[in-house]
Amino acid sequence: MDWRFPALLLGAMVLSIVLSLWQHRRYLAVLNEMAKANAGRSLKLVSGRGKGRLRGAIVILLIDPAARQVVDARVMTGATIFSTLRPAPELLGPLDDVVERTTDKYVRRAIEAALGMLPGATAVPGALADGSATGRIRIPRAQASPS
Repeated sequence: MDWRFPALLLGAMVLSIVLSLWQHRRYLAVLNEMAKANAGRSLKLVSGRGKGRLRGAIVILLIDPAARQVVDARVMTGATIFSTLRPAPELLGPLDDVVERTTDKYVRRAIEAALGMLPGATAVPGALADGSATGRIRIPRAQASPS
């Protein structure tokens, strides 16, 4: 039996694991950098993932719930292990229409998943033409305190 094919297969699997860990460490470094830069502020750090068959997206949002604003946003899109989190200035601004500010369907799914992590967020039931759920997220507005 030839030993080269199993050795090559094992080498490819080990390389895949090493590169996956490398990407995960870079993701955690950006996540920790965002958390440290905003420590002490009453902001929420949420992340979401939009999966596809061959590619997907990961979104990290730093949200000010009192002002209902996205303060910082990073997006990772692509199909390879070399994808990195990049700043996404188009997602900064009001929380109410953050999903509509992108055209990438995987980034939209990731944003919706991230917003679903916010306390008090609930999915709005609905259906698309094909019968699947819309995935829209409704975040309750802050109540005005009685004076």
